[in-house]
Amino acid sequence: MVRAAVSLRFARPPSVLRFYPSAVFARRAPNVPEGQTVPRLEGEIETVVISRRHLDRYREVCGFPRGDLLPIAYPHVLAMPLHLALMTHPAFLVRLMGLVHVANEIEWHRPLSADGIYAIACWVEGHRDTDRGQEFDLFTELRESGAAVWAERCTLLARRRRGAAGAARAARASLRVPRPPGGAAVSEQGFHAPRSIGRRYGTVSGDLNPIHGSDFSARRFGFERAVAHGMWSMARSLACLEPELTRDPCRVQVDFKLPLFLPSEVRLEHWREEGRRSFVLRQGDGHRPHLAGSATLL
Repeated sequence: MVRAAVSLRFARPPSVLRFYPSAVFARRAPNVPEGQTVPRLEGEIETVVISRRHLDRYREVCGFPRGDLLPIAYPHVLAMPLHLALMTHPAFLVRLMGLVHVANEIEWHRPLSADGIYAIACWVEGHRDTDRGQEFDLFTELRESGAAVWAERCTLLARRRRGAAGAARAARASLRVPRPPGGAAVSEQGFHAPRSIGRRYGTVSGDLNPIHGSDFSARRFGFERAVAHGMWSMARSLACLEPELTRDPCRVQVDFKLPLFLPSEVRLEHWREEGRRSFVLRQGDGHRPHLAGSATLL
């Protein structure tokens, strides 16, 4: 096993608020300096007990029905304090504010009880140079009795400066979405993303990035309006597919596309192909894609 340069341990989940001063005010470069990379940083929360009140708030915000099993993306919220602890540590060489969540993959090994007692482990190491910028993979496991029962990979992008060779071409390619095969039956479900959803999801998830909170704060970071969290868009989409994603082990993979400005009407298209269910979330008019993904039974 690779020895970690940084290893953080918490008996219980720490408050996310302790990490935000560093997230907002720490002076760091927007990209990893030439010739360097991120060392291995890892962390663990030894005991996580689910708050039914918090779980119910998450279900309400994301559109999941009540029940005794955890929604498939809920452990991401449980891990948020650990994510912030690692990415605000001085050994994580780039500025947290400005990182873009570009992809997410979750493996669900079995249904998870809301009454379970869990531990959480996270780690990040190294980076990839791409045409769009530098990518980092943040790995998370939810563990029960020492065994991983849920696993996630978050891919984060630190954009290159404007004008970098290939960046515009790569950005255009990133907006491509899958199309249903000929003859596939496509189902559609529309829903409303209200103006308040950035604030509400931020409160329940601990992701308090100001681009989600209000138009005023979003404009300070270059957005014309407040933007929905990518993980809310993902969770809200999965809520539409929930019955088939709680019974059996599965893998969910999502690529995030264009920002979802608030408020908006959106439309989820989904269809079956080759043993998986594919889906695309678009603006209500059917043009702007916000995310594309698939759910595959394991």
